[in-house]
Amino acid sequence: MSNAICEKTNNDQLRAIIEASGLTQTEALAIFNRDLGPAAYSRDSWMAFLANPESRRYRKLKDTLLAHAQAVLPRKVE
Repeated sequence: MSNAICEKTNNDQLRAIIEASGLTQTEALAIFNRDLGPAAYSRDSWMAFLANPESRRYRKLKDTLLAHAQAVLPRKVE
């Protein structure tokens, strides 16, 4: 099996980060948007990053946005 097939997309990684944080998608968006000012993302754009890749609303998450999510979204501590 090819590594490309097994690799998670940036969108998959974002979903995993949100799930691991224990936050709702709306809460995660609020934290993600902090300090972004006019560059903040709308709920529709956020949901497009989380949509099924087969969906027409799906939008590919850029590397820089994944890095931002990794930096600002908390990891759930148990």
